[in-house]
Amino acid sequence: MKLLRVELLVAVESEDPFAGFLAQRISWGWEVEALDPARTRFVIYFEHDAEAQSLIREVREAWPEAGFTVSTFEDRDWSQAWREFFVPVRIADTFMVLPPWLDRETDAAGLIPLYIEPKMAFGSGHHATTALCLRAVAMLWRKQTVSRQTGFLDLGTGSGILALACAKLGMSGTALDIDPVAVSNAQENFVLNGVADKVAVQKGGVESLAPNQQVGLLLANILAGPLARMAPALVRRLQPGGSLVLSGILRDQAERVTNAYRDQGLSLPQELVEGEWVALIWDLRD
Repeated sequence: MKLLRVELLVAVESEDPFAGFLAQRISWGWEVEALDPARTRFVIYFEHDAEAQSLIREVREAWPEAGFTVSTFEDRDWSQAWREFFVPVRIADTFMVLPPWLDRETDAAGLIPLYIEPKMAFGSGHHATTALCLRAVAMLWRKQTVSRQTGFLDLGTGSGILALACAKLGMSGTALDIDPVAVSNAQENFVLNGVADKVAVQKGGVESLAPNQQVGLLLANILAGPLARMAPALVRRLQPGGSLVLSGILRDQAERVTNAYRDQGLSLPQELVEGEWVALIWDLRD
């Protein structure tokens, strides 16, 4: 199978804002690396030329200083190619994100292993937005804000990594995504990690839940705009004393998202920050 390989070059100081720009347009992820001290390279693969050309047009309008090239890539094996750049990710002395081909007995270094099968679905723990959510889950667990009895909702589950982290801690819940590729990938990862009985995964958004269903922990790693718009719907899904974790938010977008949830009666959230990205955490016990 032949794919189109789009390579985009941006100034290193624009890396995080540009990643936010891509996150609103690309659901299956991308490669990123420092090309030299001044430039960062993003690489995205497309099955269809029209999708690639559409992105290039938007980049040229919004980021005229960015450079780009387009080439044909022979997709010999996406999983094999993924192995070449996957590096295990340690999260908050609690989790270790690992590919399934590493040694299950030694490579987790005593942490809770999260095995993620390489697929074209967002969420390997390498991107700051995912890592921040995992840090938030670890923090809430250490504070005993959540426990094995806590039911969770992972909205926009992607690879299923956030739901997987919750399930590995003993929680049960629901994982939702509007992308059928993500739903399939998440299901595979739950089976791979032996937690398929703890997570109900399905295609759809928050409206697909039972009308009165509420959870003790709600995780949503999406984008600032949708998160702000969904504030009333998400707050209604929280149990009294529950916890809410939102990510996919650039630092200059955090105030807008925070205000949307304060309008629903929530207090100021705790913030976790990594680079230009921020996660907002509400502990409604406080």
